[in-house]
Amino acid sequence: MFQDLWVFSIAVLFVAVNGFSMLAWAAAQGYKMKPTAFAYLIGAVGNLLTGSITPISGQSSILTVSHFMKNVNERIAALLLAVLVMIPLGLTGAVTRIADFAGPAVVQGMMAGVGLMVAGISFDMFKQARRTGAISFVSALAAHAIFLGNPHALVYVVAISVTLATLDFTLLQKDPETGKRGRRIDLLKLSQADGYVGDMAQNDNPKFWTKAYWEDFKVMKPKFSLYAIYFALAFISLNIGTNIAFGNITAGFAGVTQNMDHLTVINSLADIPSILFGGAPVGAIISATAAAPWPVLAGVVMMLLCALLLLLGLMTKAVKYVPVQAIAGFLFIIGFFSTFVPNLSRAFGTGYTAQAAAAMALTALTKNPFIGLVAGVLVRYIGTYFGLM
Repeated sequence: MFQDLWVFSIAVLFVAVNGFSMLAWAAAQGYKMKPTAFAYLIGAVGNLLTGSITPISGQSSILTVSHFMKNVNERIAALLLAVLVMIPLGLTGAVTRIADFAGPAVVQGMMAGVGLMVAGISFDMFKQARRTGAISFVSALAAHAIFLGNPHALVYVVAISVTLATLDFTLLQKDPETGKRGRRIDLLKLSQADGYVGDMAQNDNPKFWTKAYWEDFKVMKPKFSLYAIYFALAFISLNIGTNIAFGNITAGFAGVTQNMDHLTVINSLADIPSILFGGAPVGAIISATAAAPWPVLAGVVMMLLCALLLLLGLMTKAVKYVPVQAIAGFLFIIGFFSTFVPNLSRAFGTGYTAQAAAAMALTALTKNPFIGLVAGVLVRYIGTYFGLM
């Protein structure tokens, strides 16, 4: 029992820390941290009510796309438009029907492509900060080897790799400006350097009874444009693809099935209050909480913990000390060993190699799982039409 509680606790803590790094990136893009708590609260309630095993948090693919939208108000418009489409899709069961229509070979090929995509992101992170990335990679690979065969291996991998890489960054690396040991991330400078438009200040005041606390809770005005509609379509495609892919992968860690429509509705409803107040969008994640004892509860507690830290302003402080590159090693493990290898084997084992390969290749090349899904289906129909399948 004690061991179960220990594994449960570190899974909750370090998946939350994993979320810190994505939220640091979100904060650097100008997203407000405190309003993002609304998304986590709705996600926790939704998973508790439906028994959904896949938690929601900051997600690299959604943030990668939003990174290209420098105008905050246009970005809000694009995200809201995507939500307005995704909710009906989830309520009508359309996301599950899309996955069923695509078929096992295409879905598994797409998930293998997601594995390559995630592994690719890990290498990009390594290139951004080689020392932090190297420590994360080496420690993650070592932990993966040591705990190979352990049902909670992913929990230990994320705990060890993120901790070591973050401690090295904050305690041992020298600040390039002062030359002293100990570094921190200046979110405002990152925002300005990347050219984001809008109020980038982050309020970490924890005193909710004061007026200053509520400065970050101002309804943002969306700016609708053709540019916003274009990105809304990208967000819709990504959400469909990642919900199917990440939901299946995370559920697979626990040996259960994820209801894609529940996940879609929870994710979309969670985004609404966060986005309206300038908070970050959240999405389904590949989560080590599914490899912990009581996986649904682990995901719920993780989201509640993140919400609490956000509301208290502690997340705003914490993200300044957690480099995004600290999760590079963990991303590689879940991308290559936990996602790419098993799904490639299953996809090609179905006998429908061409459609599986197309889904995998297009997912990895476009960084959009939905495009991979469509490509796999098209190859199936073209092959059938010409009598090749």
